[in-house]
Amino acid sequence: MKRKNTAKAISGLVMASMLFGCVGCGSDSEPDSKKAAEDIVNGSFEAEHESGQWTGWTRTGSAFNVRGLSDAAEMNGVPMEKEGTLFFCGTAADNPAMKGTLISDVFQLGGNGFITFKMGGGKNTEKVYVEFFEEGNDTALAKVANTDCDGIFITDHLITKVVDLSAYIGKNIYIKVTDSDDGFDYAYVNLDGFKVCTSDEEVKAAEADYKRQIEAYGEKPFEEDETSATIKNGGFETGDLTGWKILEGTAFTNQGVVSTSQMYWNDRSVYGEGSYYLDGSNNGAIAESLTGAIRSTKFTLGGDGYISFMIGAGNQNCYVAVCDGNTDEELIKVENTYFSDPALALTLLRVYVDASEYKGRVLYLKVVDHNDGGGFAFMNVDDFRVSMTLDEVAALELEQLDKIKNETYNSATYDDLTALLNYYNNYPYPVPLAALVMNSYIPHKVVDCGTIDLTALTSDAKASYGETEVTDFEILKVVFDGTEYTDGFGSFDMSKPGCYSVTYGVSYEGKSIEANFTVVAMADHNSVANGGFESGNLAGWTVLAENWSYVDGQAAGVISAENYWGEALPYNQAGNYHLDGWNNGIDEGSTWSVRSTNFTLAGSGFISVRMGGHAAAVRVYKADGTEVGYYQQNRFSDVNFPSLAAGGSWADMGTYVIDLSAYLGEELYIELCDEQAEGWAHAFFDEIVTYYETAPDYANSADTVPDGGTGEEVQIPWQLLQAS
Repeated sequence: MKRKNTAKAISGLVMASMLFGCVGCGSDSEPDSKKAAEDIVNGSFEAEHESGQWTGWTRTGSAFNVRGLSDAAEMNGVPMEKEGTLFFCGTAADNPAMKGTLISDVFQLGGNGFITFKMGGGKNTEKVYVEFFEEGNDTALAKVANTDCDGIFITDHLITKVVDLSAYIGKNIYIKVTDSDDGFDYAYVNLDGFKVCTSDEEVKAAEADYKRQIEAYGEKPFEEDETSATIKNGGFETGDLTGWKILEGTAFTNQGVVSTSQMYWNDRSVYGEGSYYLDGSNNGAIAESLTGAIRSTKFTLGGDGYISFMIGAGNQNCYVAVCDGNTDEELIKVENTYFSDPALALTLLRVYVDASEYKGRVLYLKVVDHNDGGGFAFMNVDDFRVSMTLDEVAALELEQLDKIKNETYNSATYDDLTALLNYYNNYPYPVPLAALVMNSYIPHKVVDCGTIDLTALTSDAKASYGETEVTDFEILKVVFDGTEYTDGFGSFDMSKPGCYSVTYGVSYEGKSIEANFTVVAMADHNSVANGGFESGNLAGWTVLAENWSYVDGQAAGVISAENYWGEALPYNQAGNYHLDGWNNGIDEGSTWSVRSTNFTLAGSGFISVRMGGHAAAVRVYKADGTEVGYYQQNRFSDVNFPSLAAGGSWADMGTYVIDLSAYLGEELYIELCDEQAEGWAHAFFDEIVTYYETAPDYANSADTVPDGGTGEEVQIPWQLLQAS
């Protein structure tokens, strides 16, 4: 749902905005009649408590309970200026949509009759409020709502409130907190520090504290100089939205400015610039359904008219616009057309914008989120640079590419850097890269065991430096079975079967570039080449799909992760690698397939394959292309997340045995397929075994994996799979 910006500037403490009589507002529940306490009992929620009990307070409904007593120093990214150790936290107590009341014990009002307390959240002031009653009277003496919570700048902050009840000194009083908001937009209340003031100095101190908080946390004055060629805080390095003006909605707030070191999905990096970036989700702390727009300070476009920034997520109805500073017309609109889930889901990607036709014009940048319900309904942005010269663009292109090439962190769950390098290697740069660039790579090879002339393979490689073609490639090293070889490449011994990793390269003008390919040496032809993907790549497999991601000329998609997501769900990977449908650059709704090398079916005629995901299937063909079998996985079950033991199954692969004995002696090949599926349309594969001397004992075999969430052992039984 689209939300409107309700932020208001508050110039000072106005008692009437927080304190007003509520004629006709009745108390539907009063505390039990008993001798009044001499002060507010447990006003700061510090008293010891037991489960279900709460000293000094009585609750109704489900919004208030002991679970809400929190010692957190921060809440949803904002500091909690709590009194003492604990405060009442509305979201820790229960679902924000829950409703209820919280009523204090009766106390005799003393001191100077002023009461102070702290209140956060409660954006809907008609449904969340604090009232003060005289015992035996159902008309509220005062009602206070959190009019300071705008959902943008002031949110969960415990803001100091002051209530003047001096006319009721000596009376028996009680406090009633009401939460009747069943929504989700700060539909809860945070509370702390209820106390009776004993002096005017305490009241003045509370009023001063309120003023300080509003100045510290409220919306800052927006200042701009449209004659400047730059914008303020383009990289959010102030740690907040200073220099950015909220135009509408609540999708973008200070809460969204987070550290670039913050991970998402447990172990994914955004690869941002500097110390901060603007995150439209903040790991779920900001609801995806929120919409809004912000703009930069105005500037006069200079340099050669180029603009660069980083963008992530924003799958639908989200964009960055270059706008006319006088008419607000959107002159250029940039969407995240490179979005890919999960390979480049939230990752920040640098883009370059040629706005040279608007040089000398007053402009501003606008970040827009109008996605209120689609997938990835938020966006991430960082490092806006304007008025760039072509020289600055060229330097930034190289700097950004080198930064990713030299990046050392890569998530254990997804092959982040493979997808990111692919993006930067293939981006349509406005200035041709002044770098030694590989134009053609040596593909993976499958050979019979024996002696191989590796130097002859370098003819497939080509590079360039600007307009100059570079072809003097050489083999640099070979690694096999843990041993590195640095010579003898003209007649290299590959008599042992397995995967040989070959590094080659070229130098020019003091610059060097290297790449790798794999040679799979086969001793016989009863097995497919690289059936377990233990080369760490797709050597031996032919990609049969468009839009597959390639890095350094080689198809992506093979990763080493043993589990995925924060719940550590198991893949049931055999060995060190598997083929992962999340990491090939193809979106969930599309289909793909890869083809094995040919093999001669021998032994028992049984084969097996591990596969998982809702869309996984295997097709078996004769060498002439005649299909002889189609087999679909049957374990996928999106229930009882994240437990396999309780019947769930997602990306975990099971071992499927297939009886092809009718085709013994024939030459066959296999295609691993991701096919159309309703929901969760992914596929995962590993350990394709095409030779069993005797039929495998599938009825008594199982793979043992740690269950998602608990880590306890669970077994995935093998099964004989019939053709569909």
